[in-house]
Amino acid sequence: MKYRWIIGLSGLFLLGFWLTTIGVEAGEKPVTPGTIAKEARETIDATAQYTAKQKEAFQRKAQEELEAIQKQMAALQGKADKASASARTELQKSIHELEVKKEAVKQQLDGLKSATDAKWDEMRAGVHSAIEEMNQSFQRLRSKLP
Repeated sequence: MKYRWIIGLSGLFLLGFWLTTIGVEAGEKPVTPGTIAKEARETIDATAQYTAKQKEAFQRKAQEELEAIQKQMAALQGKADKASASARTELQKSIHELEVKKEAVKQQLDGLKSATDAKWDEMRAGVHSAIEEMNQSFQRLRSKLP
C-alpha cells in the first residue's frame, strides 16, 4: 500500500512534466498563463504604437496640406490685389470663404490631436473631407483668375 502511493505520486509528477512539455520544441519555453499574458501585452503595446504612428503621420500630412494651401492663398491674395475693382471684390469674397474653411480645418486638426481612439476614425474622415473641400474651393477660385 505504501508503494502504491509513491508510484501514484511519481505518475502524477511525470504526467505534469509531460503536459508542460507538449508542443515545446528544443529551446522553446513552455506556454504558461504568464507567457500568454506577456505576449498579449506586447501585442497590445505594439498595436498602440503602430496606431499612434499612423495618427501622427496623418496629422503631419494634413498639416502640410493646410500649409501648402495657405501659401497658395497668399499668392492668390496678391493677384486679387492687382485685379480690377469688380473682380477684386468677388475674389476677396472667395478668399474670405477659403479663410473660413481653413480655420475650420485648423480646429478639426486641433480636435484630432486630442481625440479618443473611438472618435479618431470619424474625426479623421471629417478632416480629410474638409481638406478636400477646401482644395476644390481653391481650384474653383483659381479658375476665376484671369
